[in-house]
Formats: sequence, C-alpha cells, structure tokens
Amino acid sequence: MDKFHSIRNLLAATGLAALIALPAMAQDNGANAGSTAPTPQSIAMELFAGANTALRSDDYESARRMLEAALDLKPGHPAILRGLYRVAQQAERPDDALDVLERMAAAGLSYDTADEAGWLAATDSQRFAAINQQLAANLAPAGQAERAARIDRPDALIEGVAIDIETDRIFLSSVAGREILMLEPFAPNEPVVFADREDGLWSVFGIAVDDRSRMVWAASGVVPQTPLAADEETGTALFAFDMTTGDLYRRYEIEGAERLGDFVVRDGMVYVADAGAPRIYVLNSLSGQLELLVEDPRFVSLQGLALAHGALYAADYAMGIWRIDLGDHSVSLVRPGDESLIGIDGFLNTREGRLIAVRNGVSPHQLMAIDLDAAGHAVANVDVLLRGHRDMTDDTEPTLVDLADGRGWLVANAAWPLFPEDGSAPDEPRPATIILQFRLP
Repeated sequence: MDKFHSIRNLLAATGLAALIALPAMAQDNGANAGSTAPTPQSIAMELFAGANTALRSDDYESARRMLEAALDLKPGHPAILRGLYRVAQQAERPDDALDVLERMAAAGLSYDTADEAGWLAATDSQRFAAINQQLAANLAPAGQAERAARIDRPDALIEGVAIDIETDRIFLSSVAGREILMLEPFAPNEPVVFADREDGLWSVFGIAVDDRSRMVWAASGVVPQTPLAADEETGTALFAFDMTTGDLYRRYEIEGAERLGDFVVRDGMVYVADAGAPRIYVLNSLSGQLELLVEDPRFVSLQGLALAHGALYAADYAMGIWRIDLGDHSVSLVRPGDESLIGIDGFLNTREGRLIAVRNGVSPHQLMAIDLDAAGHAVANVDVLLRGHRDMTDDTEPTLVDLADGRGWLVANAAWPLFPEDGSAPDEPRPATIILQFRLP
C-alpha cells in the first residue's frame, strides 16, 4: 500500500494524477481482468502508457519519472528498462543512457548497443567499453550439462520433465500431443505413452513424480495449441497416476480454476498454481480435495512453485517471485537483487532451500540458483548454472526442470515459438526435444 501512495503522489506532482483513473492496459495473461482495485501490474501498465504519452509530447522528465516508478513496482523488467533507454535517447541525455545500460548489464540482460556506439563512446569511452564487456559476458555460455535424452517427436511440444530416481525413468508432459511420455533408462530416446487423452488429459503442463506415494502427478488444461475435437468439453484438473501400473488413480478439480499449470509436491501434499487466474490451490492428501490456498489480485502470471524457508514461493512471469506464508497466507514480493527475476518459468527448490529457476521470458535464457536471505524475504545471491548451451537454441526456450539426488533435468528447447496459436504451420521445422542433465553445485 505504501507503494500505491508513493505512485499517486508522484502522479500528482507531475500533474498527471488522472492517469490512475484510465482503464488498465491488457494484463500479461488476463488474470486480473475485471479487477477494480489497483494492483502493481495495473498501475505499472498505466504508468508505462502515461510515459509513452509524455514521450510523444517531448516531456522527457515526466516520462522518465513514470518509468522509474513502474520499475519500482516491477524491478528488473526489461521492457521498462528499454523504455528508460529510449527516453534518454530522445532527450539526448547520454549519461542517462549509460546509466540505464549499466542497470541492464547488472540485471543479467542483453542489449545490442551497436547502433548507438558512436554517441555513447564519445560521452565516456571507458564507461561504455565496460558496459559492453558486461553485456557480452551476460550472453557468454556458462555451466555444463549433458544430453540425457533426445525425443524425436517435433509435434509433441514437450513442456515438463520428471525423474523417478529409483528407476531412472523420465516422464515428459506433452502440450500438443495431450499425453505423458515415459523414457526407460535403457532406451532414453524411445518414448512410450504412459497416459493420454483416453485418460481424460487435455494439454499436459507441470509434471512430477512423488517418491512417497509412487504417483505421477500432472496438471492439465487447455491452451490455443491444444488439439480438441469439435464437440469436446474443455476443463482443467490435477491428475494422479499409479506409477507402476499407469492407471489413473484420481482426477482433482476445483470450481473457478482457469488452467492448472505448475505445482510442487512434498510429503503427500500438492501446491498448484493457476496460470489463468490469480490463485494457488492445495491438496492435503491423496484422498482429499483441491482447496483454495490463496487468491491475490496482485498475481499476474503464476508459473512454478517452490517450498523453502518454511514458506511457499511462486514465480510470476511478469512480477518476479512471491512469498506466501503458510501460516497466515500473507503474500509479499521477494525483494530482488540486481539480477532480473522477470520471465521465470520452471521453478523448484533444492533440499538446502536454494531456488532453481528457469528464465525464458528475458534474454538471455538461463538456469539460475537463487539464494534468499535468512528470513526468506529477499534475494541474497544469484548464480547462473546454465546459459548458452548448444541445445538452448534461439528459436526455442527452456521450460521446466526437475531435481533429485544432487542433479537436475531440464527441457532445453521447448518449441513454443514454433507452435502458432492459430494452428498454422511454422516457417521452419520443429526440432527434436532435448533433455539436459546437470549437476547441482
């Protein structure tokens, strides 16, 4: 609430207080559509729109202030940083431009400065050279991983991976194939169907193996890439399959759910994020029912979940990382460090409480290990575990990750950019899906 007050004060000081009454721009996933109360997302989008208006009127200072305020609400957001850079360009403020580039570099982002090299180098050649060096370092390959599997099913759109550490079997979720695939350790490149639409599955997103219950868990729902029969009903549910027999044990649904996407399993409990609504659900036992854990209009685009420091952490594609207190269910945004936490998709925790995050909504794509402070409310350190691997190609994106026994498995190249929402064929062939295996530090 303090941030809302500070933003209102800023708008009043610049004579643009009326911006707060404008309809919010489109949300990242529509989760907050229809909400009347202002949220960090809606205010940031209004500020961004106001900055564009001010920029068109050559009111550079107002544009800068509004973008800085938006960045305060969405730390490390690359679009806002690029907006600040554009303002500095048009205002012919090279020092401001260098400052923004330094912030991009510190956030682990990439930016091509070739078009402005002469202008910026003439202002401060040493400073500009140092910035370019850091931007180049942000793109440099980092970490090591080896191929665990190559799945030559280019039309499957594989999203998630789960490892059964007892048998070394790998389970994969397919969005366009509407199935769960299984890889035996003796045939890692030859998937067999473990479950499919005959079991009631729509597109499959998050997937996990529960060693305790010996269940394969899968979240399923509908996206534009889901192949549906003309008369087929849509829906969303959490599925539990017997790992030994492959039989469907149970299907869990809850009223009001839009699209169950990612989840985390611990000690027989499942926490599930709704990718289409600002909600997180909990399943307390195999025999229980999905229940609403928390609903918060500040959630924009919920992705992976992790359990650490006695709390639940939720990756929000547009906002960063939320902390949900499991006692009073209060919600707060984790204070980031320099590294941008925007665009996190896959998200899990190690036994030691490190957060392992797959960032694919921001360039460069990378796998990160995030250490929180002792209280679990702020980022203390970020290590890049994997970046620039040969299988993490430009026309694809890494998505979900699984962890077990000091190792990790990553879907390195999900072909989402090659699956147009209108169902048309892409301009280039879709690649085989690569699962990478890596060691946790």
